[in-house]
Amino acid sequence: MIYIVIPVHNRKAFTLGCLHCLAQQTVTDRLVIVVDDGSTDGTGEQVRKQFPDVVVLTGNGSLWWAGATNLGVRYVLDTLDPDADDFILTLNDDISINSGYLANLLIASKANQRCLIGSVSVDVKPPHALLYAGTRHNFLVAKIEDQATTRFTNKYASLLQNSSCIGSDSLPGRGMLVPIPVFRAIGVFDDRRFCHHMADLDFSIRARKAGFPLLISSASVVYEYSDATGVDVSKPMSLRLFWQALSAIKSPINYQVRHHFALKHAPFPYLYIGIDMLRIIGGYVIRQIKATLAMDR
Repeated sequence: MIYIVIPVHNRKAFTLGCLHCLAQQTVTDRLVIVVDDGSTDGTGEQVRKQFPDVVVLTGNGSLWWAGATNLGVRYVLDTLDPDADDFILTLNDDISINSGYLANLLIASKANQRCLIGSVSVDVKPPHALLYAGTRHNFLVAKIEDQATTRFTNKYASLLQNSSCIGSDSLPGRGMLVPIPVFRAIGVFDDRRFCHHMADLDFSIRARKAGFPLLISSASVVYEYSDATGVDVSKPMSLRLFWQALSAIKSPINYQVRHHFALKHAPFPYLYIGIDMLRIIGGYVIRQIKATLAMDR
């Protein structure tokens, strides 16, 4: 059995689209759990109406990704009492998947037992760039290598020529298949330190340290609406917006979150956070200079 936990908030169209994709899966031994964290757009009502087999849990709007996911995970662990051979799949709603997605995850898991299996991300929009294909972490110099770019030049075809599964040092929660024994061994997501961003990275790194390898299934693809998630810090922005992004909950450069991550996982945490923030600030300055030069041409 695969228990699919999807945290949602005020994105009714995305949520319903994701559930439609899951309804088309060739794997039928599944249960979908939507955690509606205080939506005001009628998401929960529409899910219950259109997908009556889906379990809908409700939050008050303050759970964010990690808290909402934990609510779904605890529902599975405490209420449904899954078997050791079962799985929990964490999934975001801003994606599309083909009908064989769950089957491909199970094939990869069967071939690599005790592993957490992650998904490849491809942009849903043309030219369908490869967005995610695993990471490599260097905790000494605060560097996370994006293998989609460094190994596969953002081309899914290049990834397929490599291997059916590739190793990764961490996994995102956007399509992460977790064997039930992993939760029994390490607990749930750390929603106190990482309420939104980096909760999935922290969880997967903890699992790897506990002896559960991390793999990416080349055949398990989520097509991502890449412009629908959080704060986009890859584009030029005003200094005021950049300063706000350093503390915004939905921002990937939230200083406090990255500080907690360094304290938990880096051998020299203050060196890590210093280099990390210098890289973030330097990247901002370079983007601003490039944008200014482009306007002057």
